Amino acid sequence: MLWLAIHLPHLALELFGPSTPPFVVSAGPDNRPCVHARNRAAAAAGIQRGMTLSAARSLCATLAVRPRNAAAEQAALEQLAAWAGQYTSQVSLQLPTATQPHHGLLLEIGGSLQLFGGLAALQEQIGAGLHALGYHPRLGIAPTPLGAWLLARAGDTQPAGDRAELTRRLHPLPIALLEIREQTRQTLRDLGLATLGDCLRLPRAGLARRLTPDLLIYLDRAFGLLPDPRSHYTPPAAFNARIALPAEVENSAALLFPIRRLLLELVGLLRARSAGVQELLLQLEHHQHAASRINLGLLQPSRDAAHLLALLRERLERLELPAAVEAVSVQAARFPALDQDHRELFAERSDGGNDWGALIERLRARLGHEAVCGLRLHADHRPEHGWRETAPMPPQALQTTAPASLPPRPLWLCATPAALATPPAQPLLRGPERIESGWWDGRDAARDYFIATTPQGPRLWIYRDRITGEWLTQGLFG
Repeated sequence: MLWLAIHLPHLALELFGPSTPPFVVSAGPDNRPCVHARNRAAAAAGIQRGMTLSAARSLCATLAVRPRNAAAEQAALEQLAAWAGQYTSQVSLQLPTATQPHHGLLLEIGGSLQLFGGLAALQEQIGAGLHALGYHPRLGIAPTPLGAWLLARAGDTQPAGDRAELTRRLHPLPIALLEIREQTRQTLRDLGLATLGDCLRLPRAGLARRLTPDLLIYLDRAFGLLPDPRSHYTPPAAFNARIALPAEVENSAALLFPIRRLLLELVGLLRARSAGVQELLLQLEHHQHAASRINLGLLQPSRDAAHLLALLRERLERLELPAAVEAVSVQAARFPALDQDHRELFAERSDGGNDWGALIERLRARLGHEAVCGLRLHADHRPEHGWRETAPMPPQALQTTAPASLPPRPLWLCATPAALATPPAQPLLRGPERIESGWWDGRDAARDYFIATTPQGPRLWIYRDRITGEWLTQGLFG
């Protein structure tokens, strides 16, 4: 087996998304909160971790602060676990404990190497995907999950391919990395031990008498001398992810990054399930206002994050925000299987067969769902009733020619027939074509149709109303 560990040392900060102004996450008692994490702008202002919040505000009057949210951190980690399912079916959570305050994931990747082009390619793809989500992880690779986790926490990104290599790489690591009780760690220091290798050089029997057996079990699991079973994460049936923003946002353009992160997480889940999404809900939360909602529907299932983001961007540009946005969430409940021609290994869209669907979805996002539809012929001789609206259809499914029994028809019809100022001059190009219909629905039509031309050249489709005697223009030939 081969394990890849993902250590997220800045999760408490990064789950809020990027922030350019000075921003910190606070923790500690209400009467004396301290800086738990800070971004680069806050660090440049002189703010340090562990500093009291009042001292930090004295250094930067415009400092944005959000309290640490342990539940949100776990939710973000679970969302990442669902995203990581696209690379392997064996994903385990590394949650904080009393002896281990760090967040991370453990992925068993031994069975995925051939599928993703080898270890180096897979490691690069996972790292690039995490950076695209806005995280700055540390990755470690080893034949044991605990060994990979220790390498990741130490910042050692070079893979340890076997137990011999892992042993050599773990020996110089400091005992500060050990996730053990502080009392045990202090005893090791009192014995003059500084590294994991120092611990292993002592007689096991003597070390066991001086310390609890937990230390030896921990070390044996890290070096592969004992099994280290891990429970696998099972993603929920529906996708429901939320990002609280570091500061209120008043324009839709600034919302694109958190929306993109949520869509990338959704796409990871969809790839793990070999599925797509056809409906999703975007919610923008406001202070003291009802959330703004955008329901996005697709003609066919998709897991193309760029396409989904483009559609939501079109809708956002038309949305008037009632107030500043505090948080963003994306929800999706149904994941239909993709068609066979969508199941490529690396490409998510074909070269042209689905361009029509993307175009229809883009037009609907920009113009509104009801503004875009398909047309079909209807058996009625009256031109204004000879068609019906229908759902958009791919080009190959369209009926592009009128029935052969009908005389030529113009492509453009007037919304309302326009009266001619004077009767047309003779001779007319073609006609008459007599139409008498509609007695059954109260909209009788008795007309003689002709094809005429104008001095400027365009050909018109005109008719004489046999009931009123009027001449009207019905359409225009291209």
